[in-house]
Amino acid sequence: MSAMTPVAAALRVAEPFAVHSFHHSGAAHGGPGRRRWPLSLLTISCALAINSAYGQASASDEAMSPFALDTTTITATRTANSGFALPASVSVVDRQQLDDAQVNTLATALRTLPNVNYGGGPRAAAQSPAIRGLQGPRIILTVDGARRNNDGGVNTPLLIDPDLIRQIDVVRGPMSAAYGSGGLGGVMAIETLNADDILDPGQSSGGRIKAGYRSANRESSSNLTLAARGDRADVLASGTYRDYGTIHTGASGADAQYPNDGQLKSGLLKTRFSPNELNHFELGYQRFADEMVGPTNPGGNLLFPFSQKLQREQEQYNASWAFEDTEQRLLDGKLAVYQTRFTLDGDSRSVPRQPTTATQTKTLGASLQNTSRIEVGSGSHHRVTYGVDGYRDTNENASDGQSNSVLPNGQMRALGGFVQDEMAFLDDWTLIAALRHDDYRLTSPGQDDSSHSRLSPKVALKYQPWEFLGVFVSYGEAFRAPTMTEMFGNLNTRRALFNFRPNPGLKPETSKTREVGATLAFDDLLAGGDSLRAKVTYFREDVDDLIDQQVVGRYARQAPFAGTGMIFQRVNVAQAERHGGEAQLSYQWQRLSLGAGYSRLRSRNADTGAQLYAPPDKLVLGGQYRLDEHWSLNYQGQYVWAQDYDATELRRRKGYVIHDIGGAFEYRQYRADLGVSNLFDKAYSTYQQSLANTFTYEEGRSVNLTLSARF
Repeated sequence: MSAMTPVAAALRVAEPFAVHSFHHSGAAHGGPGRRRWPLSLLTISCALAINSAYGQASASDEAMSPFALDTTTITATRTANSGFALPASVSVVDRQQLDDAQVNTLATALRTLPNVNYGGGPRAAAQSPAIRGLQGPRIILTVDGARRNNDGGVNTPLLIDPDLIRQIDVVRGPMSAAYGSGGLGGVMAIETLNADDILDPGQSSGGRIKAGYRSANRESSSNLTLAARGDRADVLASGTYRDYGTIHTGASGADAQYPNDGQLKSGLLKTRFSPNELNHFELGYQRFADEMVGPTNPGGNLLFPFSQKLQREQEQYNASWAFEDTEQRLLDGKLAVYQTRFTLDGDSRSVPRQPTTATQTKTLGASLQNTSRIEVGSGSHHRVTYGVDGYRDTNENASDGQSNSVLPNGQMRALGGFVQDEMAFLDDWTLIAALRHDDYRLTSPGQDDSSHSRLSPKVALKYQPWEFLGVFVSYGEAFRAPTMTEMFGNLNTRRALFNFRPNPGLKPETSKTREVGATLAFDDLLAGGDSLRAKVTYFREDVDDLIDQQVVGRYARQAPFAGTGMIFQRVNVAQAERHGGEAQLSYQWQRLSLGAGYSRLRSRNADTGAQLYAPPDKLVLGGQYRLDEHWSLNYQGQYVWAQDYDATELRRRKGYVIHDIGGAFEYRQYRADLGVSNLFDKAYSTYQQSLANTFTYEEGRSVNLTLSARF
């Protein structure tokens, strides 16, 4: 007998994802499939928690696996769906996984996902995400729905502290049909905490307090989160402080330690209000500020003789109104507005003194979408989502108060409209079809305006012949315009480690991607009560006019540098062919949880056959065993193959294996975590670095302790 797909089942009910004590529509929140993070936290101020009337529930044998694939995401289709059931390659990292891994940066959590890389070296200031080997403007980064569009260059484009995060969704593959320019590689969407993540059911006020230490960079951290709620409103405030120092690597000699002294302060304020069951308002404010002393290129090694005091700041304001009708038939929508501001200031600490640099990216954006549910007869059910969105980026960059030729000033204006139909028919078939039109304009002082427009279609079909098996195919197109730095960035001096040349004739990148995949779901497979979930995706992608950084010349360096420098320029490759895939598996039986992920990617110039940028094959294995209701043990291993086929030989890297172990003790509202990352102090360098031959080694062995409590 055929089995209705989970996506199809969701389309057959009027209110599929809205069972929430503080109710929000599916357009605004992920619904009940998202787990609340475990009540876990304790610190030096235990007295606050001892007097609390609220405690932590004991971990049970039925606790959800930390490697579970069947979690809820709203990122892939802009509507709530099971990430496992969707005909797409999706990964979700939730609060439990962040806590178990004792993450202090986003890279710690995300570089273990299939075909997700977070390179740039051990300094957080240089770490940049990549999805399917594409990074920077080729992927879309959002926090609470607000785009983070900073063109980071050698600096990270995304500033947010992990203590403030509720969930991270990663969708691989073309996403321009949903989000517009930049969706070639996929979307990384971060959702911050809200009051329901801190408070127990029935609890009106409370909080979390937390302290931690990492030996590899001598980092001490603390976090305090407070929350309160009433019948119609709630509020949350959270703040984190980190102090860190010199980074110990697994290498020896000059690369054994890297300077990185600094401090970080981060805060989140969020409030929600529902005047009735049909309207929900939310206001949020985030601030991230840090400063550190290190090389002018934070991803560089000790070849860089120049140091600087680097100050970074990210502010975000966002507001939203979610609305619906009584049955969520015609109205189930959301209006959102946001503003983000990213600033980066570098003050030279070198002799002779180098120019002071200042960078600012400001983004103002808005979106409006609505979902209507339509039934056509008894065999066809539609969830139609449609809307418009737009944003304006303003970049201002200076060097000693003058215009910065490497990072030119300018504006990017983007407007788009989209429509998507999720259709369930014949019980076991699901069709998702989307179409979006985008229009862009790029302006920079002293340069001709550049404008582009594009239609981006996407269609996915899934067939569920049996409950345990689903198969799917999809086709999607994506588009992204060149950035101002790519087109107009220029550095022409012998007193530099590298030079750059502008290319105002750059064309937009476009891609066409075909995917096939399958899902497997078994219960009571090897033992009574166990469950196994597996998902495999394979893709082939043709990219026209791929923008690639290539060496176009060399020059003799002058003091304080020596040797021969390379001249880089962004150029369009006539056509690139990319193919690869991801495999994910999770298994749970009683107190045992196991997970595995594998990814592979190859990219070549279709004309010359030269191998282009492509991260190496990667296998990640993980396991958790709960000894009893208080104690649990964790393991995670990364097995990364050598990247010895890149046509740019300086980018090639050796393979490596690293192991992380840890344990946690939970008692009522208290939790203590002790772990060791990079257990054998492996010296390794990731493939993804900002520049080819200035790579740094990653963090070595680190003993990590976290104490936390809830009250």
